Amino acid sequence: MTHPLDILNHAHRDDALALLAPLVERSAWVAQDSLSARPFADDAAVAQALVETILLSGAERRLAMFRVHPELAGREALAGDMTPASTGEQARLGLMSLDRRDAQRLTRLNAAYGARFGHPFIIALHRVPDLATLFDLFERRVTASPIEEHVSTLAEIASVIRARAAAAFAPLPHHRPQEHAQ
Repeated sequence: MTHPLDILNHAHRDDALALLAPLVERSAWVAQDSLSARPFADDAAVAQALVETILLSGAERRLAMFRVHPELAGREALAGDMTPASTGEQARLGLMSLDRRDAQRLTRLNAAYGARFGHPFIIALHRVPDLATLFDLFERRVTASPIEEHVSTLAEIASVIRARAAAAFAPLPHHRPQEHAQ
């Protein structure tokens, strides 16, 4: 079986872009600008190329990238318009089926964050163990300074990219032959 990383490294440009684009939320330009780093040695190199592209892109382009992310349990979630990765990440914490009180709390936090920073709250949900932790982190970050929050948002996006790259391109586990009983 051909490993997904080998496929990525040898694929035609359009096919390679189709493999990379889902790693960065609705920002195909990141994949396009990172493709020249091929061949990638491993999943970490894939993630590093994507993150470096983002970091070198300039504040305005990064802000535009932040703005295309969906809100947590927001309009895109309700309409079913999120990417499969985002849907799965939000569903894991129950964000797709919040009770009325938690839904109202999240709506207030989303609105306050968007008004303060001009983009949705972005967090690497794979690192968040439960809903209470998510709310605590959200409430702390909504009070951060704009520069602190810009840096935090970049760190969160980098974590998501690393996790998605590992899921897509990590080495396959080696199968050891079973030892014979003696």
